[in-house]
Amino acid sequence: MVKGGNFVRNAGTLFSGNVIAQGAAFAAYLALSRLYSPEAFGLYNVFYSYIEVLIILSTCKYELAIVRAETDIEAAALSRLTLRLNAINSCVLLAIGLVLSLLTHWGVMRMPLPPLLIMLIPPMVFFCGTTRVYTFLFNRYKHYRQIASAEVATSLGGVAAKILLGIGSKAWTLLHAAGLPLGTILGKVAGNVYYRSRCLRMMKREEPNCVATISKKELLTKYRNFPLYATPKELVSSFSANLPFMWLSLYFDNAYIGLFSLAVTFTMRPVNIFANIFEKVLYPQVTQRVNQGLAVWGDIRRFVLVLNAIAVPVLAAMFWGAEPIFTFLFGEKWIGTGYYVRCIIPWIWVLITANSLSFTANVFGTQRVDFILQLVQLVLRVGALWVGCKCNDFQLAIMIFCAVSTLMQLVQLGWYLYQLRTKRAAE
Repeated sequence: MVKGGNFVRNAGTLFSGNVIAQGAAFAAYLALSRLYSPEAFGLYNVFYSYIEVLIILSTCKYELAIVRAETDIEAAALSRLTLRLNAINSCVLLAIGLVLSLLTHWGVMRMPLPPLLIMLIPPMVFFCGTTRVYTFLFNRYKHYRQIASAEVATSLGGVAAKILLGIGSKAWTLLHAAGLPLGTILGKVAGNVYYRSRCLRMMKREEPNCVATISKKELLTKYRNFPLYATPKELVSSFSANLPFMWLSLYFDNAYIGLFSLAVTFTMRPVNIFANIFEKVLYPQVTQRVNQGLAVWGDIRRFVLVLNAIAVPVLAAMFWGAEPIFTFLFGEKWIGTGYYVRCIIPWIWVLITANSLSFTANVFGTQRVDFILQLVQLVLRVGALWVGCKCNDFQLAIMIFCAVSTLMQLVQLGWYLYQLRTKRAAE
């Protein structure tokens, strides 16, 4: 692996951008939690749960291959191919969304989202997809400062839009339901504008002139493991993670979903910020070293030990102080959020390490095993939510869901660590 100083410097660059971006987003929740009701937050998280699933189908996970590409020629061609796939699939989704919104409006079928939010799904998927492609392309060239700046542009743009739309919802009630999703889309647009401007400069400098000589069919075939294994695995993983929002919204009031969503936002989001930073930095470095036939276990072990030495005290403090902290920050209408925070804490303790090493299957070509583990997790999560629905108990459903998620993340983390300790070359 590269020298520790490089890792700290690169991670620090990404972290500084995320501190600004997510710090602004978290601070904005002090206002947003008063501008929007728990029901509006619940509806927004149902909306976003569909986005996280559909974005995987939109890009077919070819963006992951950009880092693994053998040459810069392949990387540039893969980025263009993935952007086109995303655009085509987003257009297909737009047509489907139009049909579903009309059927919902006419009362022919019942959907957990109103027609307006259904129509906001395709543009959200499109801009999320382009963001992912640009992020992996910049990650390949280790342009971490640009990645961090794009995160800041996305967050600040989204925060400003959500607050303005929340204020406007006082006069136009339609914005109360659509303000949070629409604000997120506008934030993604801001991030895309920044990425695109920087990408044009970078490609002039980095991209060889012979990109056009690479056959799209050749690329699709060479990196077929990503759509064949990474796509189903990520699809199952995302679907099972978002299952509470998709399923429970059909049986329980959106206010319950809103309380749970606030707990997820202020526990899962910080964890995912750190995990995504570490994953972005570790993925190209571990890939390079493994491709050279060199061991990575010593560095990985130190990383895991340091990460957990920092995480455990922080998570313990969150566990014991959840309810009074959330009530004080967001108001009396958010009482009950602390219960869900305590359910989530053991899960995210394991998740922060597992997600940081989630690239392992792509490095060693073991996506099939990873996919099987995700299928097992999905089955267990379905069972957990089924029990909660049968008992008509939302809190019970979330408690069992988090328990089985913790168990499966432990299994997956063990699998990642085993590979990083024993394998020496990419398969």
